[in-house]
Amino acid sequence: MDIRMNIMLSVAEVTEETQEQARRIVCAGLEERFGELDPSYNKDLDDIVSWYAGQGHLFLTGALEGQMVCTGALIREGRDVGRIARMSVWKPYRRRGIARCMLLELERRARHMGYAKLVLETTASWLDAVQFYKANGYVEVERDEEEVYLEKVLYSRDKRLQWKKLC
Repeated sequence: MDIRMNIMLSVAEVTEETQEQARRIVCAGLEERFGELDPSYNKDLDDIVSWYAGQGHLFLTGALEGQMVCTGALIREGRDVGRIARMSVWKPYRRRGIARCMLLELERRARHMGYAKLVLETTASWLDAVQFYKANGYVEVERDEEEVYLEKVLYSRDKRLQWKKLC
C-alpha cells in the first residue's frame, strides 16, 4: 500500500534567515543516524549561504504550509557533473514523498544548469537511503566498507553531438 500523500512542497534557495533552521534539520538527521555529530566534518553548515551560494553551488529548503521540513544541495563537481548532498527530511515528515520531491527539484535545476550527470555518496549501512536513490534511477558505481557511490545520467550526446534527454 502506498501511503504517500499528494504534497505541495514549496522549494526555495536557502537565505540568511532560513539557514539556521536548515542546519538544524541536517544536523538532526546526522545525529539520529550516527549518534553524535562531529562539527569538524560539517564546516559547510556553519554558514550555508556563504559556503554554497558563495562558491556557485545550490542549497535548497522545502516547506509545507510555511514549515521547513527538508533540505537538499547541488554541488558543482565539474563542467557537466553535479553532486547531490545534504538531503535531509525532518523526522516527523518522512515517508510522505518529500525527499523524492526535493530530489526531483534538484535534478530539474541540475538540467537547467547544464549538468549531464549527477553523482552522490551515502553511508553503506544506510540501506533505506541507498534504496531510495536506486528507486529514483541512480546506479551504484562503486562501494567500499563505509560508502556507496551512485550516479544518474541526465543527458547523453548522440552521434550528431546533440543533447538527448534520457529521462
